[in-house]
Amino acid sequence: MTEFSQGPVMWQAVAALLIFAAAYVCILIEKWDRMYTALGGACLMLILGIVPLQKALTTYASWPILIYLVSLFILSSLFQKTGIISYLVSSIVRKYRMRALTVIISLSLLAALISALLDSLMAVVVIVPFIIIASRKMRLLPAPFLISMLLSVHIGGAATIMGNIPSRMLGASGHISAGEMFIKLFPLICLLLAVVYLIMWLIYRKRLVAAEAHMRELLSIKPSSYLSPNREFVLGSSIITGLTLVALCLHGVLAWSPAYIAASGAIALLAMNYKDIFEVIRTKDYGAVWHHLKETQWLFFLGLFIMVGGLTYAGFSGFIANRGLELSQGSIPFLSILLLWLNSFGTAMMDNIPFIAAMIPIVDGMGQLVETSIQPMWWALIVGSGIGSGVTLVSSIASLYAASFTYHDGVKLKQSEYVVVAAPICFVLLLLSTLYFKLFLL
Repeated sequence: MTEFSQGPVMWQAVAALLIFAAAYVCILIEKWDRMYTALGGACLMLILGIVPLQKALTTYASWPILIYLVSLFILSSLFQKTGIISYLVSSIVRKYRMRALTVIISLSLLAALISALLDSLMAVVVIVPFIIIASRKMRLLPAPFLISMLLSVHIGGAATIMGNIPSRMLGASGHISAGEMFIKLFPLICLLLAVVYLIMWLIYRKRLVAAEAHMRELLSIKPSSYLSPNREFVLGSSIITGLTLVALCLHGVLAWSPAYIAASGAIALLAMNYKDIFEVIRTKDYGAVWHHLKETQWLFFLGLFIMVGGLTYAGFSGFIANRGLELSQGSIPFLSILLLWLNSFGTAMMDNIPFIAAMIPIVDGMGQLVETSIQPMWWALIVGSGIGSGVTLVSSIASLYAASFTYHDGVKLKQSEYVVVAAPICFVLLLLSTLYFKLFLL
């Protein structure tokens, strides 16, 4: 097999596969911190000589993507401190006076918008507490709220390059501009969200009726209480975040690197929070620095990229790319539809981030072996990840956070309770996406 001739010997190639598989399982079961798991797997590959240190840090680490992901995390975290998103959520609750289905759809749409423009985890962090409060005060089961919201978060995150982490990774790897991604996928995302809400209405329309007394209690929440009292910070953060989003959407026209645009916005927001930074320096609170560093997840991604690089250097990505092209006889439409379904099932069963990280070099490898454009395959990965991530509660960090939050709050959204509704909906979405691809993207 010539695919395995470029670097390591056979035992190292097998070791690379075993190390990646073991790390993948550890990341999936979440028993240990995923950052340490990824770094541990990367260090093992370096120690065993599976991938050279210089190549790991210069080729496979993908620093522009790391800078981009970390910068977006900083932007999302600091903008959340303004309270604008919580204000919008509370305003929606009051505006529609707690008609349950209307609130479900409104909060879900807002979650999809937040996920598309900022971050899927941020959408979950902000909206799940409101869902718990709303459902508890109305004496209604939270499951319909949470199912609709999580499906919306993952589907909405596939609409833009700023969306969920897989979309950011794929957008950066496939050299896709924000405007191009929006034009190609936004109509499909709108269609899928409409279908989700239609099905939710059909399932729950007779079971979500809240008593008048419970609705009045919930309407007592004042939206303005969530806004930061520092109005200069709110205004400045909004302007910086808005300009950063606009620049990211136009980065293809401006010929600017998305990583540097996001980093500039993050630095500007950090500058607005200079008092907090000076306080950390003054108190020498290095524990807080390490905590925030871990929260950015850049060390996790660094380890993950090096492990995937080890597989690539060992030749596994090239091997799979060649076999895939042989199976499809070089048909990009066939491969795109195959990737759409395989990626959906893969991300449904496993954590979507390492799965996507493993798929990227495979698609890259196929692109080097064919003369035609492989862009439909990148679309397939993005849409497949968005749909598949909503099937189970272990498919993404956003879903895991939502599930863990409900357990912590005593609500306990069960995996079986979620999957029995979400899985059939996602299957319908896959069928619609396949039809859309055949009509408009292939």
